Amino acid sequence: MNMTEPSMNYQVIKREDWRKLGQTASNDVKSKLTPQVLSELKAFNDQISLDEVDAIYKPLVAYIKTQYRQYGQDRKVQAEFLEQPQTPSPFVIGIAGSVAVGKTTTAQLLQYLLQAEFGQSEVALATTDGFLRSNEELVQQGIMERKGFPESYNMPKLLEFVDAIKDGDEEIRAPKYSHDISDVLPNEYDYFKRPKIFILEGINTLQATPDAPVYLSDFFDLSIYLDADTDLIAHWYLDRFVALLNQTAQAQDPNNFFYSWTQMPFDQAISQARQVWETVNLPNLEDYILPTRERADLILHKTVGHIIDEIWLRKF
Repeated sequence: MNMTEPSMNYQVIKREDWRKLGQTASNDVKSKLTPQVLSELKAFNDQISLDEVDAIYKPLVAYIKTQYRQYGQDRKVQAEFLEQPQTPSPFVIGIAGSVAVGKTTTAQLLQYLLQAEFGQSEVALATTDGFLRSNEELVQQGIMERKGFPESYNMPKLLEFVDAIKDGDEEIRAPKYSHDISDVLPNEYDYFKRPKIFILEGINTLQATPDAPVYLSDFFDLSIYLDADTDLIAHWYLDRFVALLNQTAQAQDPNNFFYSWTQMPFDQAISQARQVWETVNLPNLEDYILPTRERADLILHKTVGHIIDEIWLRKF
């Protein structure tokens, strides 16, 4: 599926126009990235350059800062009207998009750049992966083959987590997920202590499900969707699979999720990976992820090499 025309409530900004719009404001962005730091921030086998940071992400951080200031003013006015004290409530950014589209790199890069502005402890990041039901639960419910689809997530628990963030709870925790074993880690958590900005990243951050009819995005102060043509995403997915396969083959860890794939002929492994894309990830994208795209406040459209060529900014 290719990118459709934007709906009337989005303004489309070309890459170079976005760069120019943000030039003055992005001069105030404090972070000075080096190639080494950028390499550490990007997700496994992802692609991003310092030019991409300058053209897209520094202006984006400048824009987020304006939204953060407005958020603080709105909360102050509301508290004054209600004659109530203004309570702490983090500014929440949601990042959505398909598998392999680069959500993790975007989230980690934004966290790093925003930490330079607000302080390291003031910008937190979590993924929705930890709110997947455990593999044991999925097997018991007969939906293991639906892992990643909406019903495989514990959405009530995820909504409770995001609600606690917005309520300004002093400390909250998120379950840990291991991609090495492709499962939730029992009784292991990441802890967060009321940051100023909270970034939540995952394929389902703009979704609602029957067991949790409220949209996660209702809790967001800014939502971002990473978009690309489906054929490109499929290519990135298979590229990442091959890289993971090679890495796992070198490590020779039988506990690794990809280990069993290394024990079969390469062509067979690739064939099975394509089948996973066509029967799991593609239907999930077309039926559940892509339809949420226009709930986002801002859409980053990618082309070959993960280069962002257009920004769709919601007008109203």
